[in-house]
Amino acid sequence: MKGKIIDFRLRPPSSPYKGFFPEGIVKFANFRFMVDTSDSYEKSLEAEEGSFDDEALQLLYGEMERAGIRYGLMNGRHSHILGLSCHVGDEYMADLCKKSDNRLMALAGVDGDNPIKKTVADIDKAVGELGLKGVCIEPGLFKKPLYADDEQLMHIYQKCSDLEVPILFMTGPFAGPDLSYTDPIKFQHIADTFPDLPIVLGHGAYPYVNEAIGVAFKSSAIGSGGVFLSPDVYVSAAGGDLYVKGIEWMPDRFIFGTAYPFGNCEQLVDRTLNLPINEEAMAMYMYENAEDLLGL
Repeated sequence: MKGKIIDFRLRPPSSPYKGFFPEGIVKFANFRFMVDTSDSYEKSLEAEEGSFDDEALQLLYGEMERAGIRYGLMNGRHSHILGLSCHVGDEYMADLCKKSDNRLMALAGVDGDNPIKKTVADIDKAVGELGLKGVCIEPGLFKKPLYADDEQLMHIYQKCSDLEVPILFMTGPFAGPDLSYTDPIKFQHIADTFPDLPIVLGHGAYPYVNEAIGVAFKSSAIGSGGVFLSPDVYVSAAGGDLYVKGIEWMPDRFIFGTAYPFGNCEQLVDRTLNLPINEEAMAMYMYENAEDLLGL
């Protein structure tokens, strides 16, 4: 498995991301998920604001290599939560991908402050010109939060479907003003409307574990698109053992991620590889499903 793994949710230790992941929040989360904070994140705290944080990134690449992670997938974002704002642009990520010697790939971000027409044009550019692999959207974290199945977002989903690229949603306890923004039924509505569109739920729609697995189960009958779960560190949360059972039962609908810096690449990979999951299902979870979605 080592050397083949794809990390579907990795936010590198560079300046734009750090504004969203201050030290107190990262260390509190890692305490709860029972993992050490990585050396690369610790080093990033020393870097000057606005830099590419080269030392921290080199440490991250070493951690990825030791963990057996072939690619890390980062995502653009334009989000507002808990008094924090984060803006990671598509051009920035495309540049960072090049600097990483192909260790990193990226999903375009959606800025909720822009008109939909501009957003759709930006997605065309990100995928067609910058070589990004799909789209990430966090509608519950817009300045004016929206539910994922809001009618005004449908043009974005149609564009992703037309381009045949996946769309990643941030779900979980912090995906909006309250838990209703991560209710899996919202994403089932999108999957029913766009049956060929691959929809990935980052953080696995926790704490709606059973409901999310049910939505993914319905999607599995569709085949080409539908809902995939990427529970990342929430496998270690209370009730996260149900994700493990889900991977065994329905391996074609789960995708591995670390959620770095919430977690430590090496520890999380080793912890995952020691879960009671058969070898065939583990391979699908750790890299095969991601390869298919990303067109690798």
